[in-house]
Amino acid sequence: MAKLFIYLPTYNRPNSLCKQLSVLIPQVKNLQEDVRVLISDNDSSKYIAKDILQGFAHLENVEIRQNGGNIGANANIALGFAFARPEEFLWILSDNDIISPNAVSYLLSTLDKKIDFYCFVNDIETMSEKDYNWQSGWQIPMEWRMGLISDALYNMESVREVVGEAFYFHNSSFPHLAVACAAARKKGSSRFRLLPRQNISAEEASSDEQPTDYSLAHVCMPLLVPLFPEWEARSFSRLWLMKHGIQLHYNKSKHLHLYIQSKSTLRHYGGWWAGVILWVTGLAAIIASPYLKNRNAIITKLKKYISSSNFERAKRARRILCGK
Repeated sequence: MAKLFIYLPTYNRPNSLCKQLSVLIPQVKNLQEDVRVLISDNDSSKYIAKDILQGFAHLENVEIRQNGGNIGANANIALGFAFARPEEFLWILSDNDIISPNAVSYLLSTLDKKIDFYCFVNDIETMSEKDYNWQSGWQIPMEWRMGLISDALYNMESVREVVGEAFYFHNSSFPHLAVACAAARKKGSSRFRLLPRQNISAEEASSDEQPTDYSLAHVCMPLLVPLFPEWEARSFSRLWLMKHGIQLHYNKSKHLHLYIQSKSTLRHYGGWWAGVILWVTGLAAIIASPYLKNRNAIITKLKKYISSSNFERAKRARRILCGK
């Protein structure tokens, strides 16, 4: 039987983590030969990492480690590839993507060494397989939820030669996707197995304990573009700018050196047309800045004073003016 390595990066979410473990640990306690769990705490300040496991039975296949300092969420995710073993399938599981009661046994029953990647997909009822060529572009695997850490498995035999890309591209906010793209490029054709997501995921717990900051993704996702086929690198650069260009400019002060790198990447791969969009979205970011700074307060007032249909119209207008 193929082996499963569940890597759980976490930071300052003790309630979500305990809820996840209360579902996960009963599933793995009798599978010590087939499943390994590693909780990687990113130097949380709200609790002591080792205390989290005290409420659960001691198991040899469940371990918790703590980073010497906060290395950033993306670097903590990337470490999953470093700790995984060649014979394992890696599942990077978020602390607040709560799994279903039978998720682990279901996954074990589907594992096959001939499969390079697993994706957990909505709106399907049965398992299916797809052979996918890297030259076809990477947007279809993204539609299969490949970009979400909890919704994919990685065959370590398929990706072990490119795990370094997780660290090279970690500022893109998608180090896991960098590994998948690099491995697919190297192989040429990869085999995916699509699984019904409802068999694996139960719910998403609240992230209010430690809200996710998406500013890095708004600035740095274009850093992945060199891993795409040439035609897709060009089209993606332009389309991404049209959807997210305003957020790119708005968040530049938070990640200035990476903003400069992303702009250079977009211009290089997107051509002169990307340069035009950069200029237009830069001007739009200046105009939209007052709204973006007070977005939550504005949304709260709109919900209070306008009808749901008018609120949806306002959302569509916001997407046009301020990007996705």
